[in-house]
Amino acid sequence: MLPGDANLRMTVLFLLALALLGFAMKLASLFVPAAPCSDRPFMCWILPSPTSLARSQPVADVQRPILRLLLLSGAVLSTYWIYWQVVGAFHIRGICLSYLAVPILLLAGEVLEAVVTVLFLPSGRLFPALHHSPWAPQSVADFWGRRWNLWFSDWFRYVIFSPLRRRPVLALILVFAISGLMHEWVINIPLFYVTGRALFGTMMLYFLFQAFGVLLERRLFKKQSRLTMLFGYLVVVVPSPLVLNEGLLRALQLWPD
Repeated sequence: MLPGDANLRMTVLFLLALALLGFAMKLASLFVPAAPCSDRPFMCWILPSPTSLARSQPVADVQRPILRLLLLSGAVLSTYWIYWQVVGAFHIRGICLSYLAVPILLLAGEVLEAVVTVLFLPSGRLFPALHHSPWAPQSVADFWGRRWNLWFSDWFRYVIFSPLRRRPVLALILVFAISGLMHEWVINIPLFYVTGRALFGTMMLYFLFQAFGVLLERRLFKKQSRLTMLFGYLVVVVPSPLVLNEGLLRALQLWPD
């Protein structure tokens, strides 16, 4: 069963909402004392936080990022094909779709990073990494702070954590609350417009649960171990249907109409 027009409309609205969000984040970063943009002002204006520039590297091999893009594109297309074969064969619905879509979400992020990297190869710099092995987190804090969506993580450190460094718990809760609002904006509001389905609050619930997970993790575990890794998977993955809901699945062309 192929995705219908509602999925296409959802994808378009999702991308528009994401673009507006990125613009708002860029404006917000201008009110923080400026970090140096070096000799790469184009990246400075595209990235939400100028501190992401510290992770950019000079291009050593032009062919490698292009080959990476081709391989990842093939992988994500193959994963989509497998997904639809499994969904069709077993008539999968509900939260099972969310768990089945997790690998595609991970690959889609890698493809996005690869596309942007290739587009900016003429600058002589590699675009800062978006993810860092998100499938192997050592803890909840490790996943959100050092592995998943580093472009946004840099922005949160720059705009929120740095000004509130003397109140780290407040900063932590504020970061996840704002993350929840961002996801409500880019996913649940477009979903309501396209289908009339109101899932408001699910994103906020998921991200506030992540804040609770980080705080609980700090109390329960003194250092990273296999237990913190297991705890991280439980906190991040088990409630993932709250964020990988119908709206995001439609935006990723993964919802069977």
